[in-house]
Amino acid sequence: MAQAAQQNDRRARLDPDTIVDAVLRLSRQEPTERLTFRRLGVELGVDATAVYRHFRNRDAIVRAALDRLFGLAVERTQSGGGRQAWRTRLEAYLDELMTVFIQHPSLGSEAFATDTYGPGELQAIEFVLGCLTDAGLPEERVVHYYAALESYTLALGAGIALEIQRLPDSAGHDPWLNPRVFTALGGHPLLEKHRTALTRLDSLGTFQAGLAAILDSAERDSTLSATT
Repeated sequence: MAQAAQQNDRRARLDPDTIVDAVLRLSRQEPTERLTFRRLGVELGVDATAVYRHFRNRDAIVRAALDRLFGLAVERTQSGGGRQAWRTRLEAYLDELMTVFIQHPSLGSEAFATDTYGPGELQAIEFVLGCLTDAGLPEERVVHYYAALESYTLALGAGIALEIQRLPDSAGHDPWLNPRVFTALGGHPLLEKHRTALTRLDSLGTFQAGLAAILDSAERDSTLSATT
């Protein structure tokens, strides 16, 4: 009787936020598993069909959970306090976004191909546009660099999340190039020349390198705009 009463109480309190909370728990605890309504029902202690009352399909749940991650990344960035320089804020946010994708790989792996249309993603877009505006870029270049940063981070973030699903202990530090690449370098003098640096490169290191290149370019554009 007590167990039945507890289950009925959990059903009564089932709402979209509770469901998304459960999705985030599962995506962190079971990084290699694909989200299913059945597994979600078990986690919530309800029949899987109860979830359909709040989300019409799996895609809707994934969008809501991803939207929460976007909002979380902005929240963590802003909790640092103080008015930091535009580049510092952008780097902090994009690092936080990559972190939440790594922490929830089954969701992060779907980030590039999924628009959430929710308040979290809109807040994140506004944050990035605000940073780029503060950089002093011309209006058309603000959108240009937003597009570059967004597509780059989401694509590589999804790729690293997929990598973690395959190698749960890698945490984004899987070698960027397979060591087999370096077993036969004849005829490739530049590979040989940069061999040591290339062998040290991992997925997160690659992300940081690309991010720095984009932001370096934005800084040059900003400086040029200020002098013309």
